[in-house]
Amino acid sequence: MSKKLTKVKARDAEKAARVKKTAKLTGVSTKQVYRVINGDQKNEAVLLTYMEFSEGENLLLEAVKRAVPFK
Repeated sequence: MSKKLTKVKARDAEKAARVKKTAKLTGVSTKQVYRVINGDQKNEAVLLTYMEFSEGENLLLEAVKRAVPFK
């Protein structure tokens, strides 16, 4: 009998810290923050707070650059 091995994804510690800070400031659970940033739920306050914490990385700008090629 062979066992199927599943590959475990590495945890992004920086993202987890941003999610935890966002949840604490907005008064929601970390699970809800993940739902909002994944697009499963709408909550503008949570999304704006999360984007402020990730401003250094500027995730939105990176997504736009992938969608629209700049030359």
